[in-house]
Amino acid sequence: MNLLLADDHFLVLDGLELLLSTFDFVENTKSVLNYSQLKEALSIESYDVLLLDIHFGKFDGRIILSEIKKEHPNLKAIALTSFSDMATIKSAINVGFEGYLLKTDGRNEIEKALKSVILGEKYISSQTQQTFFENQSSHNNVDLTQREKEVLQLIVEEKTTKEIATALFISEKTVETHRGNLMLKLEARNIAGIVRKAIMLGLVAI
Repeated sequence: MNLLLADDHFLVLDGLELLLSTFDFVENTKSVLNYSQLKEALSIESYDVLLLDIHFGKFDGRIILSEIKKEHPNLKAIALTSFSDMATIKSAINVGFEGYLLKTDGRNEIEKALKSVILGEKYISSQTQQTFFENQSSHNNVDLTQREKEVLQLIVEEKTTKEIATALFISEKTVETHRGNLMLKLEARNIAGIVRKAIMLGLVAI
């Protein structure tokens, strides 16, 4: 198994590499400290699993993963974080993380996570399982109309106002009205905010 480790703290990476070297099923590990190094590593070599810090320097690992998955759909990803709250867990799973680990998790937990995701299974750290499974059936409180969902999907696909109007057979003014409603409902200040919230809440296909 080839593993790519992405965290902006050298000591975390050093500790992980040392731990992973004790697993007989791990053939190779590569560590990166920033997003630029991460993109470069993925362009050079193929990896089976990516362990990615959700708060990766100045970047949000959830947004990073949604971009990476477009070019590397077969790459399995495990979130690595210090946060065990429901909002973070749910948003990580929504954007495509197959696994969720806390930085305080031990050797056995990490081993189980790696073996599970490589088999196509989801794995949630035992420290966060209760939080996740108690809430996995609950829905977010964003109530969108069918038309708003259609507009939102096209916004995420980077369509212009004119392109959205043409695709949905509505006026550009109507598109702007829907966009305004989406900003209110998603509590976003701009298009980037709409896209970020939509992805994190799992409201759109990516």
